[in-house]
Amino acid sequence: MYRVCLTAFVLLGIALFGTVPAAGQDDPENPRAVGMLDTEGISTSVMRAARRGITGPDGTGKNGPLVKIGSELALLYEQQQAAGAAGVRSIREQSVQPIAKRQEDVGQIRSRVQSPISPDGESVSVNAIAVGETDRLYAELRRLGLENGASAGDVVSGKLPIGALGDAAQLDALQGMLPAHVRTHTGSVGSEADTSHATVAVRETRNLDGSGQKICALSDSYDARGQASRDIQSGDLPGPGNPEGNTSPVDVVQEGGADGSDEGRAMLQLIHDIAPGAELGFHTAFGGIGIFAQGIRDLADAGCTVIVDDVGYNLEPFYQDGPVSNAVDDVVQNEGIPYFSSAGNDGQNSYEAPFRDSGEPGVINSSSDAHDFDPSSGTDTRQEITLEAGGNFRIFSFQWTDPSSIVDGSDGADTDIDVALVDETGTIVAESIGNNIETGVPLESIDYTNETGSAQTLDLVIEKAGGPDPEEVKYVYSGSGYAIQEYDTLGPTVYGHPMAEGAMAVAAAPFFFTSAYDSDADPAILESFSSKGGIPLLFNQDGSRRATPKVRQKPDVTGTDGIDNTFFGSDISDTALGGVDPDPHPNFFGTSAAAPNVAAIGALIRQARPGLAPAGVYDRLESTAADVTERADRTNTLQQIGSGRDPWSGAGFVQGPDAVPDPVLTGLQATAENSRSGAVTLSWEVDPDVSIQNYKVQRRYFNGQFEAVKSVDAPPVRLEGLGLGAFSFRVRWTRADGTQGTSVIATDTLNVQELSATEGMKDESGRRPVELSWSTPQGTKGFTYRIERQKGRQGPFESVGTTDRTSFRAERQVPGKYNYRVVSIDEQGNSLTSQAESKQIELEESAFALGPYPNPVRSTATLDVTAQTGQSVTIEVYDALGRRLYQDRRDLEALTPATLTVDASRWSSGTYFLRVSGNEFTKTRKMVVVR
Repeated sequence: MYRVCLTAFVLLGIALFGTVPAAGQDDPENPRAVGMLDTEGISTSVMRAARRGITGPDGTGKNGPLVKIGSELALLYEQQQAAGAAGVRSIREQSVQPIAKRQEDVGQIRSRVQSPISPDGESVSVNAIAVGETDRLYAELRRLGLENGASAGDVVSGKLPIGALGDAAQLDALQGMLPAHVRTHTGSVGSEADTSHATVAVRETRNLDGSGQKICALSDSYDARGQASRDIQSGDLPGPGNPEGNTSPVDVVQEGGADGSDEGRAMLQLIHDIAPGAELGFHTAFGGIGIFAQGIRDLADAGCTVIVDDVGYNLEPFYQDGPVSNAVDDVVQNEGIPYFSSAGNDGQNSYEAPFRDSGEPGVINSSSDAHDFDPSSGTDTRQEITLEAGGNFRIFSFQWTDPSSIVDGSDGADTDIDVALVDETGTIVAESIGNNIETGVPLESIDYTNETGSAQTLDLVIEKAGGPDPEEVKYVYSGSGYAIQEYDTLGPTVYGHPMAEGAMAVAAAPFFFTSAYDSDADPAILESFSSKGGIPLLFNQDGSRRATPKVRQKPDVTGTDGIDNTFFGSDISDTALGGVDPDPHPNFFGTSAAAPNVAAIGALIRQARPGLAPAGVYDRLESTAADVTERADRTNTLQQIGSGRDPWSGAGFVQGPDAVPDPVLTGLQATAENSRSGAVTLSWEVDPDVSIQNYKVQRRYFNGQFEAVKSVDAPPVRLEGLGLGAFSFRVRWTRADGTQGTSVIATDTLNVQELSATEGMKDESGRRPVELSWSTPQGTKGFTYRIERQKGRQGPFESVGTTDRTSFRAERQVPGKYNYRVVSIDEQGNSLTSQAESKQIELEESAFALGPYPNPVRSTATLDVTAQTGQSVTIEVYDALGRRLYQDRRDLEALTPATLTVDASRWSSGTYFLRVSGNEFTKTRKMVVVR
């Protein structure tokens, strides 16, 4: 039904982010972009200093004092030296891409690149490659001010003061340094993915909601905007106050920077829709690949059972497993955690070709060898690209067939390649000229925006500055308002850690082109931007050439995107596509949205089969997926992609009910007996088609480790003498064939019971003691009890004493209403809070007043007041001559004891009168001040 609207889809208002820098110089010494940094407004002297820092004094080589840190960081350093942090901020502001505002741009920008420059212009996130051990480089960078550091492979990542870049460039332990360019695959709210993948049926018919699982995401930030509490209160995220009872807070292991977009929170919203019973966690992946890789391992240590990310670095190798891929494989193989990653949003936006030496000199450097784009007998050293006014063209990652020094123990690049965009006059408008042999990293990047006010024709040039000819050069491009006019080879674009052996890379199909919403889509039509797989891995971890190139079949599966959430993206028009999305909520597009949906389904599989290894989870998702045979191309024309597994959709579109099996063990319940027995009975049900040999019951006390407490052949099982505590229970089962698994977790709390409060005899001041007593379950040992009191119906609970017995006498309670409770605390500091017991000490007149005390007073006089009715009271102080020295007003709540204080330090020694008056009473007390 919606197929006819496919062409119109690109015009929808989908907020997908990227980097759109500005430019505008005409000075031939000032290219309008250096790497991915905009240079508008930067002085010629700064540009010249930065270039000489790379090329050296003669301007022709690559032997300058800043060559190790590359042209982008050299530019930031020189700008900081000349114009301070404000000058650096101007570069950042020009290089941060706004949300696409033109309708025709919206469908083209599907990556959001975050600037590595800090918002204050003082620091920059870097990836630094070590010579030898990373510990030495890490220590030296720390000495120069590195913050939030982490290492992976031969890379140290973190935030380095821009003013320290010059010193960093001279470090013997540094091989090279690059800015940490990173992007995400972007693009009371329900989830269309729940319908498209039919996971709502899994929850309703099999009682599977992700309970017992912890699903964790890596992205830019979780709550940098400070709005997560709203999502919790609306039920879109778990946490205290969640109206659906999902009160476990999101475990934020490491938050992202203050300028984050909270894309990670949007991912967790999608996960929570499909698996609302699962715990959630987050770790930023921004700040460098060392932080990303460490974050993966940190989430594994935090107990995550499923991990998903939507992040990619330009530094990740095309032709070799890098540090992030190795971290993924580590947690999958050694920790047994399924790992899901967005495949990318680059479609087949890639040029790739053998490097062909044209025999002609370069434009960037006349001593370089220009690449010949023409595969025929002719020669063409330029690739024509046109940009509309305001159009943007980005080469996020340009690489070639060399190993990378960022991989621990690997050889680095032995070829140096430079790239540039030149205009019709031959002037360089954007360039990337790193010394790749020096850094060992085969990488260049360019980001350019046409700010000339009219259409512009540019040429891309690729030049070999040193070393042998590489077998192949390849770049992945994106942007808006551009067209590659020639030699567009349309190569594969899935690279980096989504290609890791242990990762499941997820492609994307919009929800409105799935069979649940469109009967013509069987089962789904792939997004035009969903990345194509097929890049071969040519190098081993040590940098040696593989005997046979390895082509991993990526992506693995397809999930759905365009999903509603509370804040991220833009809403599809109510009238678009036949009104398929009439709600007001923003739609989250991109493989960034598809991956968390599939990860949530993976968690449902693990809930049903807790012992299932990652390979088993992947197999269920792939073997039950429905074959996708159509995709939209970049012109939004339907293309056939053949039957069976393909490099676009992988095994096909994930089918929730088929992928998620019936659980082996269900309905685990923990039922406490009477308040004194300390006993809990566990019961559960078992799939009748499964033969279980043995059950091992495990118990966890508060947040400790699970410990085996009983082995049984069948339910139910009674656990005695548990004592006070918050307990979690699970059942480890072993089938007759030896297969093992673990049930979901059931919880119960054995708390103080039978709390009672009895008042004693009144003293001469009208106060009474309150005798408190309570019972504890059998098995309770080593607890102390803190008694807390709340005055009236509101306000804080305050401690009135502690005891190691099960009774307590609260002395001298003035008339009024109280709530008492007991906080039980064990020797490790774990605590339980009982239900409150109410007690009212009768007030025999309209108001009660005690004090002032101490009397005589030196500084502060205190008066306890309780009134029968709520009212405002006036507090006054008079001297012996009847002069009023002080007046104030306070509000009293009915039958709520209040403590009123007066600062008496301002008055000299003598006798004074303190008066409190309300609607129905007046109390006057003599007060003696002593100095």
